[in-house]
Amino acid sequence: MFKSIQWKIIAIFLLLTVSVMIVVGTFLLQNISAYYYNDFSNSLDTQVFSEDVITDFESAISEENGVYNCLDLLKVYSVRMGIDSFRNYYILDSSLNILGGSSSDTGTIDATSNLVLALDGKRGNITDENLKFMDYALPIAGGEYIIYVTDSMQEVNEIITNMFINIFWAMLFGLLISLILGFFLSRTIISPISTLQHRSESMAEGDFTHKIEVRSRDEIGRLTIAFNEMAGKINTSLEEIQAEKNKVEAILLHMTDAVLAYDNTGALIHINPAGDKLLGEDKEKSFDDFFDMLGANISLYRILYIDSAETIERDIEFRGKSLKAFFAPFNTERSVAAGVVVVFQDITRRQMLDNARREFVANVSHELRTPLTTIKTYAETISDMGEDSVNDSVLHFINVIENEADRMTRLVKDLLTLSQLDSSKVMERRKKFDLAALVSSVTEKLSIPAKTTGHIIKLDINMSSPTCFGEPDAIEQVLTNIISNAIKYTPGGGKVAISCYGDFSKAYITVKDNGIGIPASDLPRIFERFYRVDKARSRQSGGTGLGLAIAKEIIERHDGTIVIESPEQKGTVVKITLPLYKKD
Repeated sequence: MFKSIQWKIIAIFLLLTVSVMIVVGTFLLQNISAYYYNDFSNSLDTQVFSEDVITDFESAISEENGVYNCLDLLKVYSVRMGIDSFRNYYILDSSLNILGGSSSDTGTIDATSNLVLALDGKRGNITDENLKFMDYALPIAGGEYIIYVTDSMQEVNEIITNMFINIFWAMLFGLLISLILGFFLSRTIISPISTLQHRSESMAEGDFTHKIEVRSRDEIGRLTIAFNEMAGKINTSLEEIQAEKNKVEAILLHMTDAVLAYDNTGALIHINPAGDKLLGEDKEKSFDDFFDMLGANISLYRILYIDSAETIERDIEFRGKSLKAFFAPFNTERSVAAGVVVVFQDITRRQMLDNARREFVANVSHELRTPLTTIKTYAETISDMGEDSVNDSVLHFINVIENEADRMTRLVKDLLTLSQLDSSKVMERRKKFDLAALVSSVTEKLSIPAKTTGHIIKLDINMSSPTCFGEPDAIEQVLTNIISNAIKYTPGGGKVAISCYGDFSKAYITVKDNGIGIPASDLPRIFERFYRVDKARSRQSGGTGLGLAIAKEIIERHDGTIVIESPEQKGTVVKITLPLYKKD
């Protein structure tokens, strides 16, 4: 109870009252004491022992029976000196013996500072508050006699005692008034604060509907208004948050994809029903243990602190299902890594469809190769029979059949290559090879047909470490396709510049020509299968629309990139990037 603000306010009032009374009482008592000291000395100096009076005492002491004359004269001035039962006067000799006075005291008086001054012929009117009495010494006859006045201060002490008692009772009365005023004043302050406290406790329990009545327009009233407004805004915000939470929970509840959330220690903190059904008892495992079991080659530390700016994907086989896992980190409000969200997509059916499509393409390609080979064989046989056996029209038709069979053979060959790429069979024979030598070899092979059309091919190789790891035949196929396209779509007499260079980790191959270029509208689709920019010309030149698609598949399976830049009518630049071989 005594720790509440109300009692603290009352205690402040009481302490303030006590402090004021102590300061005022001390000031009054000290001033009264000083006043009596000063009044004793000043009144004797000015009102009693003036120069004229001192002259009278000097005359009286010089006459016969001078001491008695002085005593009679002191009786005359006793009223001015305030002689009473507390204050007396004496006549002393130079040995401080009492020769007479207003009291019956006899003997010798102890020397004080004022008596020492008087013996020295000076007026002793110094006030010493350390003494328990006041005294005054006036030398006459050159210090041979001393008029000495003493005051026991009993009257002053009685006055100070009475004043102290009055101050004490005044302080008690003031404390009572302070207690009453502090109690009522503190209630006016504490009452609305207590209301705010109870209202805050209700808010903590989720009740934001009740408002506090505003009873004043002072600071507490304005605080109450602000509190009511805050409660309303918090209530609105919580309703919006609850609505969003319900929405997210509904989405997660009915999602067919499994959603898991792990904290930054790897412990599972959330899982939706689809995830619970998918994982079963494995949900009890930590992040690293679970994904190590799946062979996903990923760790929580890497996601949170190394690859935190991107979403990581992994293809996983789990309990006979093909899954695609997406890993995305999430942070706290202070941008501290808080955990990771994992989304599993079941791509088993899609994988089956892709496999069926690949098998279909492979089977169709194989089925087409046999009749195409037969057609081409018979066409070549008839063509070789000579002009005596067949006429010109038949020869023309046979040439057309042969050309179309060649084109379909190339198409089937490309389809087979794509089918092999889709099934990852092409990349099974990876090995170390010299990229610079491979580029030189391809360029040399294509330079001979290029000379027949007047094309100029320039090769620039600058590589200190040209070793790559991959399928050299596949890379040769890509380079042959890219350089052939540069020659094919560059008018006769054009230039084709091939450069190959590298740094410590990557190799860069650039093929640049000054041909017809590619329209900007076609560039985004240039790597699509069966897409041709100029369909009539591509078909006429024997293109299948699969060459760039195959090149992109091969380069990406080598962990590289291929980019085409082509301002229209200003030529084309193909940039290929491949990783160099790194020793363990």
